[in-house]
Amino acid sequence: MILARIVALGLYTLSTLTYAAPWQFVKSEDGIVIDKRPHSEGLVEIRAKMQTPTSYSGFLLLLEDSDNVPNWIDNVSASQVLMQISETENIVYTQFKAPWPARNRDMVTYSQYSVEDGQFVLSIKDASNYLAKESGYIRIYDVDALWTLQPLTNGNTYITYTAYANAGGILPNWLMNKLSIGSALSTFKGLKEQLPKYQGQQHPHLPSESR
Repeated sequence: MILARIVALGLYTLSTLTYAAPWQFVKSEDGIVIDKRPHSEGLVEIRAKMQTPTSYSGFLLLLEDSDNVPNWIDNVSASQVLMQISETENIVYTQFKAPWPARNRDMVTYSQYSVEDGQFVLSIKDASNYLAKESGYIRIYDVDALWTLQPLTNGNTYITYTAYANAGGILPNWLMNKLSIGSALSTFKGLKEQLPKYQGQQHPHLPSESR
């Protein structure tokens, strides 16, 4: 299963700060809201959220469709499972194409999903030690991200993605932060567009939902 690519949401991920600063609104577009807050080393943590009609199965089936990844996750060129630890856990390798003059990036992540108290949760952590650095790529590290999905009474599902990552290299922080915000928005637009294709199907490792 291709899970953590998602992560991908480009170059960003969940903060593990002892003190978390308040979220700051960045922009709202096409029903998608993007927030940010300071993280370490001058970088920011990104939060993207929206309401859209999807089942948990539809969402997970989209994430696992490796051939479709470049069509919705911003800047992703390829992704593959390096190791399936269990039905809900994977080690995933993802490559990103970067605009000139930046160099292409890659990342290795551990992902695990579950349904807790009726809420779908997918966590993504850095797992760079599973694969040596690839020639021609700068390794993204300190990856820490979280997807949560919760059903609403209006028939929609509330999707939240919170993410922080260090893209590495010599790009200035202001540029990496700008790219992270743009990547999150682009990815959520792609997610919203692709999700309808995966509805009406039941994922074998998720409970049935009453929608």
